[in-house]
Amino acid sequence: MNYFRIMFDKIKNWLRRRSFYVICDPADNSVTLSKALFKHMGVMKMEKAQVYVFSLATGMLPFRDKGEYGFITNPEFDCETQLADIQYNGKHKTIGFECLVPTVNRIFYEYGLPHDKPVKLSVEVCRAGNIQYYKICKPHDKHLG
Repeated sequence: MNYFRIMFDKIKNWLRRRSFYVICDPADNSVTLSKALFKHMGVMKMEKAQVYVFSLATGMLPFRDKGEYGFITNPEFDCETQLADIQYNGKHKTIGFECLVPTVNRIFYEYGLPHDKPVKLSVEVCRAGNIQYYKICKPHDKHLG
């Protein structure tokens, strides 16, 4: 029973990756959301729409690998933290946010991506306990060419 649930979740995430994506631009540290991802996030129902971007570290200390990056909407922190506002760009008719910590350039460096052009990256919906977050997936080597 549990095996089928895991397989179902993998197939669902594989299908979502085709429509859930971000376009990251290192020139201005912007992250543009796909329409399907924006709709899934439910931003229009939120009183405030802010994003916290973070690193998903893997492994044991002191050999911790940076791994991948993710973001969460409207997190609650006890101290002041760098949050990005989700904004509408009227000129290009897109929705996204400015990624300052970590920068898009830092993400591109970790992912081994070119620093001089925007890149489309798949996003996977993940859960940690009762918290839902969005993982920005590393591209496979065959997709980097």
